[in-house]
Amino acid sequence: MAAETILNKVIETASTISEKVDEIKEDIWGEEQKLIIEEFRESSSQKVKDILNNLNNSSELFDRAGFHLSNLNISLGIPPEISSEFKAIKIITMEERETLISEVADNRIVTLVMKCLFKANDFYDKIKFGTYKLDVVNITLGLTPGINMNFQR
Repeated sequence: MAAETILNKVIETASTISEKVDEIKEDIWGEEQKLIIEEFRESSSQKVKDILNNLNNSSELFDRAGFHLSNLNISLGIPPEISSEFKAIKIITMEERETLISEVADNRIVTLVMKCLFKANDFYDKIKFGTYKLDVVNITLGLTPGINMNFQR
């Protein structure tokens, strides 16, 4: 009987953890993941070049958003992936975020990247721990998009 109770508690806890992970993934990605995958389905060298130019030409906007674009990397696989590294430099208000998103609304990739940066910042706000601060956000664009966050003391 006691073993059955313990097993039920373990199953219940695992279910709760699984639900929380799904909730966190949805908070971070939402609709953006689907849009990035759609963008990279038809990848070509011209498409990669266009995306790199879009990101590079938007560095000032990313700075205003509180993130400095410090690196761009390309993985020449099939399909190719573009990774961008952003250094967190400041926190901006929700009003400033909305203004920036409306400014870049006609640029799908920049809008997606900016929303991912804001979601990474929001995620950090939810999980703040110790004296660690959000330092770098890496965003991978491709058929398997990803967001990696580095924290520093």
